[in-house]
Amino acid sequence: MYFRRSDRHILLQAFIIAIAVWAGVMIDRWLLKPRESEELVRIEELTDAIGTTQETPSSVSAQASGSRGGLSLPETFPFDPNTADSATLVRLGLAPWQAKAVMHYRQQGGRYHRTTDFKKVPGMTPETYERLAPVMSIGRQFCYYDDHEIEADEAAYKEQRRVKDSLHRRRSDSIAALDRPQKYREMTVLELNAADSITLQRIPGIGPLRARKIVEYRERLGGYHSVSQLAEIKVVPNEVAPWLRVDVSLVKKLQVNTMSVSELARHPYMGFARAKAIAQYRRAHGRIADITALMLLPEFTEVAADRLKPYLEY
Repeated sequence: MYFRRSDRHILLQAFIIAIAVWAGVMIDRWLLKPRESEELVRIEELTDAIGTTQETPSSVSAQASGSRGGLSLPETFPFDPNTADSATLVRLGLAPWQAKAVMHYRQQGGRYHRTTDFKKVPGMTPETYERLAPVMSIGRQFCYYDDHEIEADEAAYKEQRRVKDSLHRRRSDSIAALDRPQKYREMTVLELNAADSITLQRIPGIGPLRARKIVEYRERLGGYHSVSQLAEIKVVPNEVAPWLRVDVSLVKKLQVNTMSVSELARHPYMGFARAKAIAQYRRAHGRIADITALMLLPEFTEVAADRLKPYLEY
């Protein structure tokens, strides 16, 4: 039979493809061939050592119940069937082939979610299970919860959280009560520019917030020149005025002829526009003698000048 050159090429290509397919199949089978893990090898070695290669499940079950001639008695200690290795399972009284079955079950993705799931181990006798159940511990990551158990856990967590928060609030209230200053029982007049926030809280009607606001505004002003200025703080009631007096000698003055624009502008009554007008006046006319010179500027109305007058020094 004669084949043309093109036919020979086709046959050669088909032969090469067939060889490649056959080689791929063999390599795939070799790569996917299950390999015994170290634990399974250990089980086989243990099986060979004790001469149980020909045992049947029924005979091994009988041995597990106490007739394992020549072997040490099974131990009983806490374990997790999801993490215990094969040697541990054998020490606990399982036959090697049972330990092998447990390892295979876990390798296939199986997990023991409840203690009772361990009853499903092939060849597990009631006596062995009753002995191991009290010491068996299922890790939280393996536990299975149904809806009722989830609801019970959430309710228990919420109750625990509520009790904890309640104790924390009581403790905080107790500490706050100990730290809270005692109120004056009789009329006591305090100096507004010298009293700190703790002392101010002893006045009826002044708590931590109002005391802090009074001190903060005093620092911005440089001091109060009148108790009536407290009305500018919205949270402070008028009823506290009889408890306070003012020493004007403690007021910090603004040096009109030497301070920069930014320093003057920080004062609540001044602002940037009036501070800039003062700086321009100084450059154009020199030193400022008194408040009347400032009242010539459009930025200084009569009301603004009256508010600033106690704070200016020339």
